[in-house]
Amino acid sequence: MNILIPDSWLKEHLKTKATPKQVANYLTLCSQTVEKIKKVNGDSVYETEITTNRPDCLSVYGIARELNAILPQFGIKAKLKEIAESKKEIPQVKKGLPLKVKINKPSLCPRFTALIFKNITIKPSPKIIQERLEKSGVRPLNNVIDISNYLMLESGQPMHTFDYDKIKKATMILREAKKGEKIVTLDKETRTLPTGAIVIEDGTGRIIDLCGIMGGANSEVDEKTKRVLLFVQTYDPMKIRRTCQALAFRTEAAARFEKGVNPEGVIPAMKKARIMFEKNCGAKVASELIDIYPNPQKAKTVKLDINQAEKLIGVKITKQKITNILESLGFSLVTDHQSLITFSVPHWRYDDVSIPEDLIEEIARIYGYHRLPSNLPRGKIPAVTKDSTFEWIYQIKNAFKNWGLTEVMSYSMVSQTQLEKTEIEPKECIKISNPLTEDLVYMRPSLIPSLLMVVSENNQDEITIFELANVYLYQKIDKLPDEAPMLTGLLTGEKFYQAKGVVESILATMGINNYQFEPYQLKRTFYGKVFHPARTAEVMVKKDSLGVVGEISPHVLARFGVKGRAVVFDLDFRELVKHASKAKKYTPIPKYPAIVEDLAFVVPPKTLIGEMLEEIKKVSKLTVSVELIDSYKNTRTFRITYQSPKKTLTDKEVEKIRKKIVQKVKTKFGAKLK
Repeated sequence: MNILIPDSWLKEHLKTKATPKQVANYLTLCSQTVEKIKKVNGDSVYETEITTNRPDCLSVYGIARELNAILPQFGIKAKLKEIAESKKEIPQVKKGLPLKVKINKPSLCPRFTALIFKNITIKPSPKIIQERLEKSGVRPLNNVIDISNYLMLESGQPMHTFDYDKIKKATMILREAKKGEKIVTLDKETRTLPTGAIVIEDGTGRIIDLCGIMGGANSEVDEKTKRVLLFVQTYDPMKIRRTCQALAFRTEAAARFEKGVNPEGVIPAMKKARIMFEKNCGAKVASELIDIYPNPQKAKTVKLDINQAEKLIGVKITKQKITNILESLGFSLVTDHQSLITFSVPHWRYDDVSIPEDLIEEIARIYGYHRLPSNLPRGKIPAVTKDSTFEWIYQIKNAFKNWGLTEVMSYSMVSQTQLEKTEIEPKECIKISNPLTEDLVYMRPSLIPSLLMVVSENNQDEITIFELANVYLYQKIDKLPDEAPMLTGLLTGEKFYQAKGVVESILATMGINNYQFEPYQLKRTFYGKVFHPARTAEVMVKKDSLGVVGEISPHVLARFGVKGRAVVFDLDFRELVKHASKAKKYTPIPKYPAIVEDLAFVVPPKTLIGEMLEEIKKVSKLTVSVELIDSYKNTRTFRITYQSPKKTLTDKEVEKIRKKIVQKVKTKFGAKLK
């Protein structure tokens, strides 16, 4: 979150001669980043990015506190001034204006304070307040509203003003919103509230405030206002953020509340507000201070080991230097015993500092990360077991490139529509609790829907694509999802054998030789519906399944608007790596020539050609290779290579082997030589 800080306002709280350039440079080095300095009416305004973990810096005074510790490290004197008005007590009022407050759930509002003012005169704010608000990016409105905005920017404590006379029955009930409730906010927009939003209703049940975000138009301060209720409080940060997310609406106040506003800063802000109301509005306090604070913060201390600090920071910093740094940041020394020292945590860092490492981080950043030496590690490099997975990924992707396949990278999330188109049950998938869009709701259990979407969105006649990425498989409730890497490719057209050839080439590249293509038997439920039942094969190595290659069902293709045919191979990359081998077998070049012949067989329907190839090869050791080279109707033509390492084979020797092959094929498969 970025805030604008005028230099003149900053110097009101920090006595220093540092130039704007020095302030920007040193604040950026040691704390929050000043993105740029711009000149506004002769004043330097710092545009500063505040990190989410430092809500205490979302104010002029918060930045002044930081610079109070940082500037002396660079030889520039700096002294933080106290806000004198925040020390003055609020006068007691007897028999003041009534206000009944009820908080349904204390956790919604850890601290609730309210004070009523009378004799209000609505008019423009003093010029200095208007100028500071404008330089900070806030439009001045009137003296009452400007006070709340001014103090929010100065102290980081948001506050809200109500027209007291518009609060029916002088009653405020803080509760969670119910389903369907609405409010017209100060910007005149009607907003339907999400269930659980923090709201305030008056004695008649009207919602008068969307807490922490924006007040209601029905209780706003206007030109006729004579009595004002000032409301200073803190809220449950998670509730505020969820409400902002649900409404797609965020204000300056909400941006602070959702990061956490410290309850100990409420009363100092209220005290200064009282002074400003009296000075700028001619107001008088008209009620007792209401302060509901059921669970006050307990003192927090953190022990620090000087030796541990030196070890983590990498340089020796004296105990006195450490103490000076931490005290300049508001920490107080509690005990000092040799190398162990204990500090109390200031209230504005209560949620941010809890362990010794937090203190060490504070020491290091104020000392200056830029001052720490850059030493290379010394000693022997430990032996690390090399993970071959990454080597195989590189090798496979490079091979695909050479084979003409294009790599795609799709989202890890898919829509419910995509799942349903591929017959995947959404209830079996991992649903994202806060999806960005309706198209990114479920973690994908397969790459197939993603590849089909790529094909449907690219109007081309021929597409050959692949993706190697994780899928996310649902496991038991108490377990994280199984992130399984899958290698999936898609080829459009009648290319079953080409896809099968790609798979065979992958297996050959990875040194997997003892595989078989078997009838489809995968148990993954949606596979049986996404693939064509008669044109699908499972890749097996012994009893392990490596994946599947098959044609996509015409029904599935039609749902994605894909015309013609498409073939997919879907391989489990973990199984591929498990069975992969880099071992190479040397085979000398044969001395004697081979005899090659083609045999055509008429085979019965549904004959498994893979088994025929294996059986033909088993007939003789002299049968060195068998390939299917042609298919036409029920005819399959095999190219058989005969070769002996010891001599040149004769026609009679080959004839004997051929007869055995013909007989074997006829007996086992019912096939006849054509």
